[in-house]
Amino acid sequence: MWTEHSNTYHRLVDEPIGWLTTVSDDGVPSTAPIWFYLEDDDTITIYSRDPSVRVRNLTANDNVTFHLEGNGEGGAIVVLTGGATIDKAIQPVSSHLRFIAKYRSFLDRFGWTPEGFARDYPTPIRMTIASIRD
Repeated sequence: MWTEHSNTYHRLVDEPIGWLTTVSDDGVPSTAPIWFYLEDDDTITIYSRDPSVRVRNLTANDNVTFHLEGNGEGGAIVVLTGGATIDKAIQPVSSHLRFIAKYRSFLDRFGWTPEGFARDYPTPIRMTIASIRD
């Protein structure tokens, strides 16, 4: 989808916050900030609270968009589209060492252990990227 040398790739690896938009079964969008991990060229892992609007929406409609912050001047926009599913085959966040490493400073700042975060965000979501606009 992109090369490891592209700016978009590095942003998806390095930036801590993304925005995920899910859509309810009656077409109402809901956008929320999320922590995420780029697994490979076309897959992102997210962990969610449950129950949540996000989980309810994904159960009804798997179409999502995901974007990163722009540069504050209307540029540097990255928007991904695709599908997302609740995927219980994904390891719990407390065992996802690369995810934990990415967010270690956030966990420490909020006083979370990986196990505590896993209790608060138990639902693994896999987003499969269909397209990228950057």
